[in-house]
Amino acid sequence: MWRKQFVLIFLVLGSMHAHSQVKNIMTVRVEPGALLWTDSDNLGLLLNVEPNINILEKFVIGLRFGIAVNSQKFEGDQSTQFTIDGQNDNAILSFIPTFDYYLNFNYTRPYLGLGLGYYVLSTIDVSQPGPSILDGSINNQIGVLLRGGLEHGKIRFGFEYNYVPKADIIIPDGQIVGAVENAYYGVSVGFRIGGGKL
Repeated sequence: MWRKQFVLIFLVLGSMHAHSQVKNIMTVRVEPGALLWTDSDNLGLLLNVEPNINILEKFVIGLRFGIAVNSQKFEGDQSTQFTIDGQNDNAILSFIPTFDYYLNFNYTRPYLGLGLGYYVLSTIDVSQPGPSILDGSINNQIGVLLRGGLEHGKIRFGFEYNYVPKADIIIPDGQIVGAVENAYYGVSVGFRIGGGKL
């Protein structure tokens, strides 16, 4: 269902360039970075790869593939005997159609961007009294990306906020044993590859 909607969004936005005088440039952004204000004792990292195309003079659309490691914050249900393992690494994958607006045409130019897409959440180890370990599943979520920053030539400095709704942690018998906060902040320094005409 969501795949069809993403394709429709790109077809509609892509068709806009047929009526503009802009030379459409296809590029790929690669943006490694770090997460801010995480509860994890492990290092919080992110990596985004994003093919994109300019459709109007200051407007760029893209499809961001991202991974954020150790961004989740866990809350156990005190009424149960289960313990959530928040010490091991966790990850969130994201697939987000994006829209960026550049504020000028200079070599150094600020930008603002947003996106709406699909976030895939990893399973969590859940333990109970005894030796057994259970997989705690978390339903995937639709989330919102807000970002901004500065692009200097092909180098890009960015700040992003990913709003992903809180989700329940569910063990195989269907019991809810806790919740996880999935929203996260990140900073990145990336670069742009390509720039040939389509």
